[in-house]
Amino acid sequence: MVHLRRAQYRSMPWRNGTGVTLEIAREPGVGNDFEWRLSLATVASSGPFSNYAGYARSVTLIAGEGFQLGIGDQEPVILDRLAATALFPGNAPTHCTLVNGPATDLSLMVREPGAIISVSRIQGVAPVTVPLEAEALKAIFCLRDGTRLAAPAQAELELALHDTVLLARQLTSVSLSPPGEPPADLLLLTWKDASRGRSPDQA
Repeated sequence: MVHLRRAQYRSMPWRNGTGVTLEIAREPGVGNDFEWRLSLATVASSGPFSNYAGYARSVTLIAGEGFQLGIGDQEPVILDRLAATALFPGNAPTHCTLVNGPATDLSLMVREPGAIISVSRIQGVAPVTVPLEAEALKAIFCLRDGTRLAAPAQAELELALHDTVLLARQLTSVSLSPPGEPPADLLLLTWKDASRGRSPDQA
């Protein structure tokens, strides 16, 4: 497990220059191209999303009152509650309309033929063991302070708000211990990259 704290994320402009993102992790770690990238994007005003042809994308609302996404010819998708998620192709013309002021989203991009498998929310006040998909890439993103995360033969981690933990391909479960009240609140992202034979840094 690799524990990344929010203070470690790297600020950079959007590809189209209309916003700012905090890059959490990517593979490879440098260069213009990437197999996958996880980031926090600040949406300060309504407008188009950058074009990422050849990538699968997900965006999940993390803060703010949300936004509506117009994605190609699809019906508009409204993300107006914490952890609401939209998945869409990176080459689809996508326009964002804010609901009421700036918002922040968690963004995952995966180069095709890699794919985003799921983005799921985990909540609860009791300790729980969460099954993970073997050989897939996984990340846990913390929506509330204090949850402890453990995996076999690894030191327990205590997560703060908007921390991220990258999980190795071979992990098939992790244990979560909520702080009590309020309950644990986390996102589990699972994806497969285009070249499963190459292990990223966290594997």
